[in-house]
Amino acid sequence: MSKLPKIAAVSAAKAPFTLHVTWGDGKKDVVNLTGLVSLSKHFRVFLADPKSFRKVRPTEFGGGIEWSNGLDYSADSLMTLADEQKPMTGKDLVTFEKSFALNSEEMAGLLDVTPRSIHNWRKADELPALVSGALRKFERDKTAFAAHYRPIEVKPRGRPKKVGSSKR
Repeated sequence: MSKLPKIAAVSAAKAPFTLHVTWGDGKKDVVNLTGLVSLSKHFRVFLADPKSFRKVRPTEFGGGIEWSNGLDYSADSLMTLADEQKPMTGKDLVTFEKSFALNSEEMAGLLDVTPRSIHNWRKADELPALVSGALRKFERDKTAFAAHYRPIEVKPRGRPKKVGSSKR
């Protein structure tokens, strides 16, 4: 069982519905809650009163955050949002490919893109958000990976070898 995250400090960022979070272990994240505010009937109150969003603080023991209007949000859920929003790089893609022993064609098929896109993304400083989300989903859920994975045998390049011929 993993230890639940704790929040040491939280403050509103300049960007709307975005927070600066300092975790109990000292790590820091910037977490955008725009989706939560837009989709949740409870958090939608901040759309009408954005200034009240800025009045955020950690709960008494750091197990979450709370606002003066009585809304709260767990540290665990906040960490999930933070982790999902972190950009992934080409190096992360390469690590993913190696962990699943995928070739370029299989990776391209998994993401429904061309092998050329995979080659380009391997060098990227930041992957597209949808690609990062898909990779995270596949890492967490092996059944989702299996649902989309199709093995592809890659034939070796070069001149074909003659079968059955010998030099005289």
